[in-house]
Amino acid sequence: MDSTTSPPPTRFNQRFAVLGAIALAAVLYAWFIYRQGAPYAGGSDSSGYLNSARLLAQGRLSEPARVIPGLNPPKWDNYFYQPLGCSVDAVTARLVPSYPIGLPLHYVAAAALVGFEKAARLINVLNVLVGGALLYGLGRLLGLGRGWALGGVALLWACPVWIYQSLQPMSDTVATTWALAALYCAWRARSRLGWAIAAGAAFAMAVLVRPTGAVIILPLLVILGSQWRAWIRFGCGGLPFAVALGAYNFAVYGRVLETGYNHGGHNIFDAFAWEFLGGNLRHFAWWIPLLLAPPVVILAVLGLPGLLRRTPRTGLFLLAWVAGLVGLYACYYCAGETWWYLRFLLPAFPAVILAGLLAGQHFATRLSGHLPWLVPTALLLASLGFQYRLADNLHVTWIRDGEKNYWLAGNFVREQVPADAILLAWNLSGSLLFYNTQAIVRWDLTEPWDFALLCRTAAKLHRPIYAPLFGFEKAELQKKLGGEWVAVGHPGNVTVWRLVAPPASEVAR
Repeated sequence: MDSTTSPPPTRFNQRFAVLGAIALAAVLYAWFIYRQGAPYAGGSDSSGYLNSARLLAQGRLSEPARVIPGLNPPKWDNYFYQPLGCSVDAVTARLVPSYPIGLPLHYVAAAALVGFEKAARLINVLNVLVGGALLYGLGRLLGLGRGWALGGVALLWACPVWIYQSLQPMSDTVATTWALAALYCAWRARSRLGWAIAAGAAFAMAVLVRPTGAVIILPLLVILGSQWRAWIRFGCGGLPFAVALGAYNFAVYGRVLETGYNHGGHNIFDAFAWEFLGGNLRHFAWWIPLLLAPPVVILAVLGLPGLLRRTPRTGLFLLAWVAGLVGLYACYYCAGETWWYLRFLLPAFPAVILAGLLAGQHFATRLSGHLPWLVPTALLLASLGFQYRLADNLHVTWIRDGEKNYWLAGNFVREQVPADAILLAWNLSGSLLFYNTQAIVRWDLTEPWDFALLCRTAAKLHRPIYAPLFGFEKAELQKKLGGEWVAVGHPGNVTVWRLVAPPASEVAR
């Protein structure tokens, strides 16, 4: 047939092509997250979550510290056996997780399918896909057109802090997705009450993943209002999770309302103070527009008053969503230290995106001709380009190479260091708990006299002392504890040192 007389593509074929392009983009993004992921038990957070998951997979809630015979209270503090990401019972010397149980439960489920080496990668891939789908769905419920809602997904996926946190075993993006799930289901519950049960369950999971997820109750109050039937169903959906959390807290920490953040003499509320408010708010005001792209945030701020006039419930919903999290973390001591600490506010980022897009869509509908399409397309492309350049400047994909050093150090210690060795560690302590079996002592917590006792005890037991350290740690250890050390290996940017002579003061004794 002559091409000039061929029938034009059908609407079905056009839609199929668009859906195919969207699916391809999602697959490529998921592959990027998987390939660039750093699934290692690294610092305090990632090792804490994975060590907790390891215990749960073994059917345990705690484990004994790797106690060295002869080093017990009162002459020795069991606190010295506490790796990062754990709390230690001062009397029983049992280690319990410091972090909430929600994310470890995800890893246990994933590890049953792909093993712990790939568990974090699988959860992160599934999470970005589900989170994107929920953001799209919520945008549509709020009145965004398909193209605008898809643009919102692109803005979230391109956000540097979203990418950075999606490449490692961290709870921030998972907490964001469960918050989106709770809010999406609650919005659906306004017309079909059955969705309120799912909203309650999702809210409970958001709290299990991160207890501060409870602040999303504020936008939930706006959505459900005085619909008491919906609230009853909401409570029924969340109750089983609340009971399970209370039982876990009681079994592990001794009290229903206690968490790992408060266990072992710590008080998480000490980390919040009014003195941090000004600096943190300035930090938020600078970095949120950068991370989400200035046009989006400008539209959100300028368009909010109009949104409140046109659709008060939607405006109040988005405002409460952002205000709850910003208000909470504005007084948190470390929230303003660096750009990636905006991860604490990540569950509120979708609200800013939705507010900006709703304002942009309203503005675009008032334009004529092709401008309703050209203007938002240009703004979206400019925003995505800005985010891409910022992500590149912030080196967000370098996380894999950095975190791999923990895994390399663990392999070296397992293969090259005697099984009866005593490991002095600080930054690597949580990782060594996950990858290795040797006894661990926190050198940063001990004093010279504690180290002298350790050296005498190790000599009596004929057990060598090693110290896997990052570069900056060696000088600090040397200054604090002394002794003569020799390097025995260099896995990645970690050096493993062996003690060959105790401090001079100890020799004199």
